[in-house]
Amino acid sequence: MDLKLYEQFLLFSLDKIKGKFLVDSLALNYGLAGAILFQLSESEVIRFENKKLIYDFKKVTEDKILEDAIELFKKSKKLRSVKYWVNKLGSKSSFYKKQILNDLINRKIIAIQKKKFLWIFTFTYYPIVDYTDMAQLKTKLVDIVINFKKADLESVLLLSLIHSCKLTRILFPDKKDHKKANERLKVLTKDLEIGEAVSQTIKEIQAAVIIASTSAVVAATAASTSN
Repeated sequence: MDLKLYEQFLLFSLDKIKGKFLVDSLALNYGLAGAILFQLSESEVIRFENKKLIYDFKKVTEDKILEDAIELFKKSKKLRSVKYWVNKLGSKSSFYKKQILNDLINRKIIAIQKKKFLWIFTFTYYPIVDYTDMAQLKTKLVDIVINFKKADLESVLLLSLIHSCKLTRILFPDKKDHKKANERLKVLTKDLEIGEAVSQTIKEIQAAVIIASTSAVVAATAASTSN
């Protein structure tokens, strides 16, 4: 499969036929930030230590999205928390999203459609035109969660993001499967044979994504109520 973790997350966030995003922009932004951090963790560029992210700048990713994030790390004058970096990367998610979508369009995985409403407003959609890899990935994830197949690290990282951003219902539309999936997702990192540091990093990033998304929604709601 030739899809990076953040691409997998973005594609799962899309309605494959209509091409619209299935989560609100806040959850998408912070989920994408989490996906980038997970990708960096998987590449061993970052690790979690004493509630701070530690960076290994000697690692080379050859990935423009990840390298941009690394440049942000380098500019920081001190070590920061996971929560800080989820918010920092989340604030740049529109930039990252545009780059990722353009790359997926160029690789003919998604298409771009523009539709006008009332001849004034233009809406952009990204239907998935090549769902081959995603179909295989979806089957794999369902087998891990519902059929208790052995999980690999990248699948657990992706599932934790899906769970954090409330996309579980999309992957498991059946009510019983959805309930079972939510219970299973809570213990997956315990079942996976990974080191404590990696397990802790997963939990920290997942928690930071949930906090950032929830805080942003509450702030937006409060602002709209006061107007």
